[in-house]
Amino acid sequence: MALSAVPTTAEQALLLAFQGEPSTLDRPEQLLRSLCGIPRLEGRILAMMFKAQLEPDMDELLQQVDSLKAACEAVQGSAELQALMQIVLHIGNALNAGTARGNAAGFRPSALLKLAEHKAADKKTTLLHYTVEVVQTNAPKVRRVTALLPTLAQASRVSLEELRAKSADLARGMDQVERELTALEEAAEKEEERREALHREAMEAWSAAKEQRDEARRRHREGRAAARASEGGGGGGGGGG
Repeated sequence: MALSAVPTTAEQALLLAFQGEPSTLDRPEQLLRSLCGIPRLEGRILAMMFKAQLEPDMDELLQQVDSLKAACEAVQGSAELQALMQIVLHIGNALNAGTARGNAAGFRPSALLKLAEHKAADKKTTLLHYTVEVVQTNAPKVRRVTALLPTLAQASRVSLEELRAKSADLARGMDQVERELTALEEAAEKEEERREALHREAMEAWSAAKEQRDEARRRHREGRAAARASEGGGGGGGGGG
């Protein structure tokens, strides 16, 4: 059931105020009127919708997390990538020799994007071209770093913002379900308390009725005994005359 089908507060007031025969209402109105009797209807529907979508949403979320995890592990464990970063660092230090940045111990990953921006005097050869040439000439094994590309490509399609948003949605959904379960438990406890109260009232009423019955029986027996005694006394008096 779509959440939009839930009657608003104003609609519920109108439907519940109807005093006529429910069968005279249109079927949609009959349905809406019957829904008005369900406590916490909107919250229950939200919880049901969340439950129905939970498994596929969790599967998708975990797949994305696994992709990021696999990419991070591949990057951290790649000796070829580490060697390539060392080559880029040496080239950068050589270009910046004599400046404050000429003896850098490292660089930010975002700096790799600048390799394609810096060009030689011919305006065609970029620093990226030169880096590739250095790798092919002096460190051919580093070319095996391309084995990382499929794993990294899959992880690159994962949006961290969307991942955080989905995680937040799941957390809110779990909170909604928890609230509904708590409300149901509280309602069940109140219903149990109500039943216990009714049971006590019934037992008290039964006990009072039993006492009244016993009292009535006692008085009835006393009345019968008194009547018999009266009858016996009357007969004895007549014989003495």
